[in-house]
Amino acid sequence: MTIKTPPSFNVPGLGVDPLTQRIKEKEKKWKYKIAVLSGKGGVGKSTVAVNLAAALAKLGYFVGVLDADVHGPNIAKMLGVEKAEILAEKVDDHFEMIPPTADFMGQVTPIKVMSMGMMVPEDQPIIWRGALVTKALKQLLGDVKWGELDFMIIDFPPGTGDQILTVVQTIQLDAAIVVTTPQEVALLDTGKAVNMMKQMEVPYIAVVENMSYLICPHCGNKIDLFGEGGGEKLAQKEGVDFLGKVPIDLKAREASDLGIPIVLYEDTLAAKAFMEITQRFVKKLEEMKKEG
Repeated sequence: MTIKTPPSFNVPGLGVDPLTQRIKEKEKKWKYKIAVLSGKGGVGKSTVAVNLAAALAKLGYFVGVLDADVHGPNIAKMLGVEKAEILAEKVDDHFEMIPPTADFMGQVTPIKVMSMGMMVPEDQPIIWRGALVTKALKQLLGDVKWGELDFMIIDFPPGTGDQILTVVQTIQLDAAIVVTTPQEVALLDTGKAVNMMKQMEVPYIAVVENMSYLICPHCGNKIDLFGEGGGEKLAQKEGVDFLGKVPIDLKAREASDLGIPIVLYEDTLAAKAFMEITQRFVKKLEEMKKEG
């Protein structure tokens, strides 16, 4: 079954929904709209999203990150802006939030960030039904002063549900990065995420394998904790690109807790892997743009 994007809501006499119209106008200023998703939780999807953002910003691109995981937002914490104050200013007949930025003491071009994690206490659950979540996501897209961006990165919740549909049916994605780990159980769900993006007709889909292996800190041997080669096999099976492997790095946990992406720890294998994946990704997008 193919899921088609519905037309904009337009009732005779009422016109297009103003919020939807604002989103359409804003997305014209975003060169590339990128989804980061997985079919399964616990594979490090948000880690990939924040490190992709930081790597792009390190290369000099203007980047925005939207945390679309309304019920489990953690992007703000991972980028060190969870305590930032959200300000707003009036634009015409509505108010728009000003997204906090993270530049890690000038190491990267400032990254604009918006997440529900900055708006509620960290231990307070967001207990909302689908309609409220849909409205919140649209407001995070259309009622935020995102400005001109080279990359808008959207970190989706696990699975293939309503929150993903809301965004994909609201803006036109340019690419989707599907994150997996090597083991078979993760691959089963990740394959569903790949096929959802195919059904939604996203132009470019690629797989990144996270937690691929561990280098023993004592003997230096490579340990395949979750098996080997699963991400590559999935990409080959589904006919999509494989962007690379990210090893387990003991500094990654420390970095996330401190709100610093591991890609900024230049002496680590994970940082090198993320930079290579990002450069490969950018090259592919630029090639597609020339061909198109």
